[in-house]
Amino acid sequence: MTRYAAVFAFFLEGLGPASDRLKNFVQKAAQATLVGDVFDDAATGQGLLNYFLRAMNCGAISEAEAIAMSGLTLDELRSRSFMKILEGRRRAV
Repeated sequence: MTRYAAVFAFFLEGLGPASDRLKNFVQKAAQATLVGDVFDDAATGQGLLNYFLRAMNCGAISEAEAIAMSGLTLDELRSRSFMKILEGRRRAV
């Protein structure tokens, strides 16, 4: 039970900063891609996405909370791929 609480605490304590970082990261990465700049730090974006996926998987946050806090759609979250999210946003513009 203590382990379970520790996992929840980890995700809930870092949720605010991770939310801000992922939203900003997706926005800046999409802009860099749109103007033809090379965006070479996709690993950071993937790591932030994984944070939200793991928080959902352990039950620390719901899908609705992940959507609201990450700025991503449910389909984007379910894609499990930062690069696919960027490609989808680039096509949408």
